[in-house]
Amino acid sequence: MTDHVKFAATTAVLLLLLGSPVSAQDSAPSADAESTVADAAADAVIVGINGHYRVGHCTAVRLGESVRSTLPEDASRSDFTLHTLDGDGVEVRFGAYPALPGQTHSGELGYVVPGSEAAPLEIHRTGESGTQVVAKTRFPAAGVPSRGPSMIPAGMPWVVAIGDPLGVDQIGASNVLLDKAANIAVTKIDIAGRMPFQPLGYDGVDMVMINATGVPVLEAMTETQQGALVSWLRRGGHLFVCLGEATERTVQAAPWLVSLLPVEEVTLSRYDPAALETFTSSQTPLDIFRGIKLPRREGRTLISGRTTRRVAAVLGADYVVGLGRLTVVTADLDDPTFAAWPERLDLVKEVVGELLQEQTSERDNRTGSTAFADLAGQMRGVLDQFAIKPRFSFSVVSLIVMLLIAAIGPLDYFLINRVWGKPLLGWVSFPLVAVALSVFLVVQAAPKVIPDTASTSSPTSTLLRANQFQVTDIDLIDGAGRGFAWCSLYSHHPARVDVRYSAGENSLPLAPASDPSPDAAPPRSFVFPMGYPGREFGGIQLAGENTVFADYSVVPASIGSDREQGVATEVRGLTIAPRSSKSIATRATFAVETHETVPVTRRPGSELLRGKFVNPLPYDILDGVLVYGNWVYLLPTRVPAGSSVPELSELRQKNFRWRLTRQRSAEDSASTTTSWTPSDFSDAKRVAEMILFHRAAGGELYTGLRHDVIGDLDLSGLLVEDRCLLMGRTETPLFEFDVQDTAHDSEGFVRPGGRVLSMVRVVMPVRETRLN
Repeated sequence: MTDHVKFAATTAVLLLLLGSPVSAQDSAPSADAESTVADAAADAVIVGINGHYRVGHCTAVRLGESVRSTLPEDASRSDFTLHTLDGDGVEVRFGAYPALPGQTHSGELGYVVPGSEAAPLEIHRTGESGTQVVAKTRFPAAGVPSRGPSMIPAGMPWVVAIGDPLGVDQIGASNVLLDKAANIAVTKIDIAGRMPFQPLGYDGVDMVMINATGVPVLEAMTETQQGALVSWLRRGGHLFVCLGEATERTVQAAPWLVSLLPVEEVTLSRYDPAALETFTSSQTPLDIFRGIKLPRREGRTLISGRTTRRVAAVLGADYVVGLGRLTVVTADLDDPTFAAWPERLDLVKEVVGELLQEQTSERDNRTGSTAFADLAGQMRGVLDQFAIKPRFSFSVVSLIVMLLIAAIGPLDYFLINRVWGKPLLGWVSFPLVAVALSVFLVVQAAPKVIPDTASTSSPTSTLLRANQFQVTDIDLIDGAGRGFAWCSLYSHHPARVDVRYSAGENSLPLAPASDPSPDAAPPRSFVFPMGYPGREFGGIQLAGENTVFADYSVVPASIGSDREQGVATEVRGLTIAPRSSKSIATRATFAVETHETVPVTRRPGSELLRGKFVNPLPYDILDGVLVYGNWVYLLPTRVPAGSSVPELSELRQKNFRWRLTRQRSAEDSASTTTSWTPSDFSDAKRVAEMILFHRAAGGELYTGLRHDVIGDLDLSGLLVEDRCLLMGRTETPLFEFDVQDTAHDSEGFVRPGGRVLSMVRVVMPVRETRLN
């Protein structure tokens, strides 16, 4: 056998051993459609809110009048499926969620998660005559949001205006500099039917503005839409409301506002405008105006002033509502008097804060050591570290190839031909070397099954590993709660799996969501593919459809016979390539019982806590801390369920920002801060803490990364005077992740092994008590 023939054969063997080909699935997208239609008109399918949406976020899909008129009268929402592509270009089918009372296909059909800009979207309907495509279109591409439907980039703030946008849509815009577009995306609502019917519809929205101009829209909103807006606010949203002369009309159109305001009854007062003029350093005088009377000892006062009777008053304030934030200004800023005031926009920007001031231009925030620009990219890297995957550096692979070439080349030639003088032995030596090396590589490439005592994995799940990051937020004051779980599922061999998230047995007091309106009960959880190409996650922008993998489904699954139990979704038929991973996430909402809440006490006029602390949760808290204002109190390593700490003042205290940034005092009275390393994927807990309190740690100035993709998890804004946060880990995950490998005839759903970081944050009331 000649040397070049041996080398070619050896190269083929190495290629087969070092890489496993991915088998293509015989299922082309939309293969079961019996009829198709032409691309939909611009108004045939409406996505997001007025055509505005974010990639990687839950996006509502509804049919326009031109398509609805062609459907039969008996068309049911359950007949529809929504087809699009995920971040890897694989087709994913989203099932329409069950209809709420009084809703048909004329409302929202369901929610999808677009995986890229201008991703394709098809709406299929299955009827007696088969399956047909009733609409075929694409999500809007990135553009200028003020000019129509558009994809909103992750770094651009998104404001939904029910009424006058108050000039926010002009921030950063310039007609002089080549028609420069605004830096803020504003969606102006003129038709109430375009408002979301589920809290998921506000996913990605940074703030909702309401003023007197939007009263007609508020009056036309259904109870379902009102409940969806309130639920979004209580679970992390931001609402900006102007309550001036038209307060009575606004409250009458939106009675749910009264339950959010810290007032017993709505009354109006006449205010001296000097406070607003001073607040904005205005040289243009204002007239006396009327507005709602706000309490002086509630919330955080933004603007202090006086009434015309020289009585101290609050003209602007921030209130914490559940896990969200409500900003109120006691003036109708959409009134012609304020519209002509040059400093109106400055007033709005100062009151709202970072959202309208922080982002001044589109910047590339990539660091020199990483390709991603968002904290979500670093967490993705943390979750993608699997001990089961054998790692070989390029130098090791090169050394193996060189040794093989040497064995079948010079050594074989000199030893067999020159020393032994028997060339025919090459027909024996070459197969022996190839077989021995093949056995060695196969053994080394085998998965390393590491015992996981914390997992209940069965033998059928040993080749599936799942690293998870979970955070559960519980508000014991307003009874709101939410959960977010992110999993990176790894498979050593090709797999086709069904996955689902569900609340664990020890997750009480997590309960099904219960909103102000029974018609607005949102789904209990929404499972979706996490991640998309782009600079946020550091992925390469993909173009086109991935036809290698079969399509999969995100379908609703009822979790209870009672409609109050809500609806959950699960993923079915997900294909995972060999030696690769897939990210899956879920968002959940629930209600919390608050009647047994034990408040935390503090010393008068200070940030020092005192008195007894009781763990309000029915499970142990590990590595727990109490965060209040600028201070963090280190609890014992384990605080059992229902147990107490006798005296908080005796606990060790640290500056909260110093703890997040690992800052220490030096001998020369200076301090040193541990720098943030975006390329470090070894400390999952520290990355999680930075995600949960990014602004409190200094934000982008400290990490060098933005926090846009999952920035709603940051609860830095809840570090206020009348609230403290209990934060820690749970020994048992509050959300259970189960997998069924259908490709290998798995016996039902099993729980794969892997690392799970389950964090919990509890918002507790703080009461001031006098010293004895």
